[in-house]
Amino acid sequence: MKKIKFLLILLILSSCSNLRYLDAFDGFKNSPKEIKLTTFRVKYIDSMPHEEISTIDIYYYDTKGRKIKNLEFDSNGLPIFGGANYSYDRYGNQIQYIFYNNDGTIDVQYNYKYNKFGQLIEKEHISESEKSITKYEIDRENKLRKMISRNNDGSISEKSLLKYDEKWRDSVLIFYDLSGKMKSKIETSYDKNGNEILSKWFNSENKPYEISEKKYDLNNNRTQVKKFQILSGEKKLISYTEFEYKYDQYGNSIEQKLIFDGKTSWIIRGEFKYVW
Repeated sequence: MKKIKFLLILLILSSCSNLRYLDAFDGFKNSPKEIKLTTFRVKYIDSMPHEEISTIDIYYYDTKGRKIKNLEFDSNGLPIFGGANYSYDRYGNQIQYIFYNNDGTIDVQYNYKYNKFGQLIEKEHISESEKSITKYEIDRENKLRKMISRNNDGSISEKSLLKYDEKWRDSVLIFYDLSGKMKSKIETSYDKNGNEILSKWFNSENKPYEISEKKYDLNNNRTQVKKFQILSGEKKLISYTEFEYKYDQYGNSIEQKLIFDGKTSWIIRGEFKYVW
């Protein structure tokens, strides 16, 4: 459930700023200072839909459009965790994310470093039980990014190679095992507006096994996702998800419905505060 809800929040969080590498206000229009997102799970009783509050998320922004804090509450209005804080450099790159427990102690912390082009070159993950560091080597001439992630003891946990297209969008992502053999691959295609419309997953033998096709509305919000499994060279539909939106006068989504296989499963309703 948390994964589905997290993906929904990402979709709905997808304005001007002098910060070079920041998507100000997460792309929302009219510079909101606060956004409240209430997630409802839809259950069916005697074939009739009933909405139940799952969680409530509140996001806070500064005047430059930087998200500075996030709080999350359960259906009874009680805090699920102690909140999350975000920090940035002068160009708008997020350099730190701290997730707190309810007692104010740090549950997990991420630290980020970037090159002069605003590209991520290092990510550090710190928690009570573990620490890991991921380094990204950027080849700007050939539009490549090599990634190596190491555990706290220095051992390698993950290796990958990302190929960018001519507009520096993710094009081909290849994962390797520790011996350097390909484990899997993802190929991604985009429409003229930069929306991801096609993803193909390949196995270690470089054979496709899953395809995801997506469509978007005029606001570039995702409206349809079809997932297919490749069996004996044939595409078989395994899931069909639709998204429906309602917008406010500024074009921000105030309601999003996730419709899975013809039934509304989740709803997110947004409330915006625009007055500073």
